[in-house]
Amino acid sequence: MFAEKFLPLIASHPQEADALRRVGIYLADAEERHGDRVYQIKIGPQRLFDIAQAGSSSRLARVVSILISARVFERRVVVRSPVGGGIEFKSYADVPEVVRDPLRDVDMEVTADNIEPIYLVARQ
Repeated sequence: MFAEKFLPLIASHPQEADALRRVGIYLADAEERHGDRVYQIKIGPQRLFDIAQAGSSSRLARVVSILISARVFERRVVVRSPVGGGIEFKSYADVPEVVRDPLRDVDMEVTADNIEPIYLVARQ
């Protein structure tokens, strides 16, 4: 399924074709190995940078924008706990200034150091 989804994207965005192709290969391989569990994959920005071999953060931003617009990925925001895990939100606008860390049962201030986007494979 991912192969068919990526062909038009690659044709429409030739300047990002190699990065899109690498992401498509990664997802097609994951789908082949894991079936429907591919929709449980969560990819952080650094991992996506490595998969796409983006080369720069601006190129990664272009690739991510293409993949979100095409509904290949959905962006979520995670506030990470210092002891592991995190609390997931649909957007940055949904993130409060303070969250309750369920693992430590304490309030935790949201800062640039503990918040990051993650990308989930979108259900078609």
